[in-house]
Amino acid sequence: MSDIDARLVARMGAAVAALPEPEQAVFVLHAIDEYDYATVAARLGVDLAEVERLLASALVLLARHLAGDGADEGPVRNGA
Repeated sequence: MSDIDARLVARMGAAVAALPEPEQAVFVLHAIDEYDYATVAARLGVDLAEVERLLASALVLLARHLAGDGADEGPVRNGA
């Protein structure tokens, strides 16, 4: 893995770790563990619309975090 790839992986990991818990749980279950929306909803005890909302929120927050320099950014939050 190149230095650039390693830095991107580290930044992405930090961005995911900084997500609020509900967004992080949905993102990890869907994007990393590869569960479908219905399975994520069942595992978390929420409806499908909430999974969609939380995943959309997570993607926006991740994009914001990664658009910065990635260094020493605190937790990402809605409205940040």
